[in-house]
Amino acid sequence: MLFQKFQQFMYGRYGGDTFSLALLVIALVLSLIGGLFFWPVTLLADVVYIYVLFRMFSKNIPARQREYYAFLKVWEPVKKWFRFQKQKFDQRGTYKYFKCPNCKQQLRAPRGRGKIEVTCQKCHTVFRTKT
Repeated sequence: MLFQKFQQFMYGRYGGDTFSLALLVIALVLSLIGGLFFWPVTLLADVVYIYVLFRMFSKNIPARQREYYAFLKVWEPVKKWFRFQKQKFDQRGTYKYFKCPNCKQQLRAPRGRGKIEVTCQKCHTVFRTKT
């Protein structure tokens, strides 16, 4: 019964997304910092909490989508970088990662091959490196 009332209330509203979740994490960190060190920071955290609630209960869906897409333009490259760093760490025993000296393209080669001649797939520069 209560769940159905909440569903009816949320009908036509924006709801939550990744941006709202990121804002909640930021607000939580600010709350912890404010509680431990500098209390005015908690006021900033409260402002972020209120903005998250405003976004979730908003009926102006196109405006919230524009905000979300602007967030994704920043978030996706950051997420991609962290994912690549994790891949490099997971494969550190099998592959060696290096950059092309000409175009800075990220390349990889199997470890234990000694000195090899590498051709960059992007700019076709040929160079030698040790694996």
